[in-house]
Amino acid sequence: MVWQGRGIRSCLALVAMHGMMMQISNQALAQFPTTSVSNNKSVGEPETHIIPSLSIAERYDSNIFFVPGKNLEDYVTTVSPQLRLNHRSRWIDGVVRGGPIGAFYAKNSGLNYVGGNGTVDLNLDGAMNRLVQGLGLRIVDSIYYAPQLSAYGAPSNAGQGNETFVRGLQAQRANAFRNTATVQGSYSLSEWISVTSTYTDQRLRFGKPIADSSESAQGRLIDTDFQTVASGPVINLTPSDTLSFVHLYQQGAFGIGGTQGSFSVQGASGKWSRLMTSALQATVEGGFVVISPSSSVQAVGAASLTWRSQYTTFMVSYSRSIMPSFLVVSSPLVSEIVTGTVQRKITDPLSLSVMGSYAINESVASSRLLRVESYAISSSINYAISKTFGATLSYTHSQFEQIVDSGTIPFDRNIVQLSLTAGWE
Repeated sequence: MVWQGRGIRSCLALVAMHGMMMQISNQALAQFPTTSVSNNKSVGEPETHIIPSLSIAERYDSNIFFVPGKNLEDYVTTVSPQLRLNHRSRWIDGVVRGGPIGAFYAKNSGLNYVGGNGTVDLNLDGAMNRLVQGLGLRIVDSIYYAPQLSAYGAPSNAGQGNETFVRGLQAQRANAFRNTATVQGSYSLSEWISVTSTYTDQRLRFGKPIADSSESAQGRLIDTDFQTVASGPVINLTPSDTLSFVHLYQQGAFGIGGTQGSFSVQGASGKWSRLMTSALQATVEGGFVVISPSSSVQAVGAASLTWRSQYTTFMVSYSRSIMPSFLVVSSPLVSEIVTGTVQRKITDPLSLSVMGSYAINESVASSRLLRVESYAISSSINYAISKTFGATLSYTHSQFEQIVDSGTIPFDRNIVQLSLTAGWE
């Protein structure tokens, strides 16, 4: 169940929430959540592992309603027990994970809630390869339910893309249900060429906004569906170079108080990825799309650079894509986002990280209808106390400026959090 404000609201899903500040740890990217499973088509004896974990965090939040104003701060305690099941056999590699998360506010107890999320990730390459040599199939489904959505996720490379609803838009507090389902089929024609087709269905539903009556709200929230089909060949030019081409079709649909709206996108792009050295990888992607019914033509693309050494990881990425707006205006957006992260291992138990993101989202029809510019900077210290127990101290600053019909709504948010996590394998 979810307790929020005046009453009890039903919880539709199990929850997994870790990381900081009630943010989603990129658990559902546009093509795949970040759950990791093996792609090997042949393994040994079946293996099943059940891994429980528990995360407890205490944070200071300077703006719990995500609106301009003062005296919006609070201290929040979150508790999140998790359960993860890993299974591997000749036929399937699978991960199922999830659990509840509860948040308890020191000053605004009416905001206390219990929500949740969960993920199922099934790699069926082994089973498909038994039926037809070279055939692959992967199915992923993620659900999330809580009174607040993350504006930014963890940085990702150009090959992964960014989750549709996590691109620098900060929705005001409201009970929100999000579901992302992905099915990817692939067929290997030879050692150097294969074809893939990916279908992704993303749905976002909102309850009534929850706001301090003395503060102005950001504007209406819009129920949104977004479907994507991407298909094309993947060519392994050399052991270090991969070239792919994609035909893209997308369909967006909006629901606002019984009224409906929609748009569609068709286009094509090409992507080149090169392993420049054993530590350095670069990816570049570019193409064009046509948006209907406006017949607007827009350039889309992405680029990323990743460098990994024994003690340091550095990544920077950029993407430009067409995404639906779930704030204020039911319109397709031209969404540009730059993300970067640096991680440094100081000693075996101690590591430092700095992450940053900057985004501009504008209505395709006119930036005067809706324009959101935002950025977030986060730094953290991670310490592995033991093999099963760790602590993280983090600070995040984010800034948002929303422009609607020439009116501007700026607000910022500062978060300091200490979290303790234990996992038992």
